[in-house]
Amino acid sequence: MYDTIIADYLIGAMDGFAPYYQDVIFERLVQHLRPGGRLFVIGLQPIPDSEKFSSSSTGDGDVFCRITKVRDACILLANHRCYREYPLEWITRQINRIPTLHVTSTQKFPINYAYETMVRQINVGRSKLSYFGNKGLAKEMGVLLDELEKESYTVTKRQKDGKVTIGFDYIVVAERSRNHK
Repeated sequence: MYDTIIADYLIGAMDGFAPYYQDVIFERLVQHLRPGGRLFVIGLQPIPDSEKFSSSSTGDGDVFCRITKVRDACILLANHRCYREYPLEWITRQINRIPTLHVTSTQKFPINYAYETMVRQINVGRSKLSYFGNKGLAKEMGVLLDELEKESYTVTKRQKDGKVTIGFDYIVVAERSRNHK
């Protein structure tokens, strides 16, 4: 039994390693939490398909939206599994389903993406190209990734701090009821 359990980006990573168990992970974790103990869930709000669906109004974050879609397409075309991030609301809803757990607080942290961060995601896509069954498609996806890298450079260089803000990380704190063993 533990006083503290930290689920650090666990839910999003599960799809790559233990798909289809995200809905039961909190029930499993609470079994290892002492009464009065706390569960900290850290996660990434899914990146929207387009910035027009985000709270940012500059439009510059749209390049990162497209990078994540192309990266994920490369992962899938390589016959590998993507991580699947879960929204804050989904996490709190799942925790609230468990009678012995209750959410005590949530916090959001906006994410600032620098050029180098965007290139790391582009390089994930590039690392999958050699696994494609169709070499012509791999070559064209490589061209698209190169174009996204150039665009991300342009977009970040016009920002004062060299970063584009889109999406957020979150922390959910839940406590196990003291009257349940």
